[in-house]
Amino acid sequence: MANLLTRKLEAFGPLPDADRLLLDDVIRSARAVGPRTDLIREGDTPSDVNLILEGFACRYKVLPTGRRQIMAYLVPGDFCDLHVFILKTMDHTIATLSACTVVKIPARAFWS
Repeated sequence: MANLLTRKLEAFGPLPDADRLLLDDVIRSARAVGPRTDLIREGDTPSDVNLILEGFACRYKVLPTGRRQIMAYLVPGDFCDLHVFILKTMDHTIATLSACTVVKIPARAFWS
């Protein structure tokens, strides 16, 4: 599988070989996730960033009426939520819409 994250970042400029190798390592732990699966829920304490490699996902909130409001669609190469590290608890849910390939990137690996 081509590294979509590398391809996306190289749209802004070339990456050194060391960075390309690091990004290849990051996606090695990818896993398959079925459709309509919550990756992280509102109220959870985030410790990782999810990266969508294949499939479609979304960010949503449950309204007081019980209906779901989708706030963003996520496509291959998208980080689900880069600002999760500043949240003490999630204020929304991230879920798959279709079957997806997702990689969880721990905070320490993300910052390196």
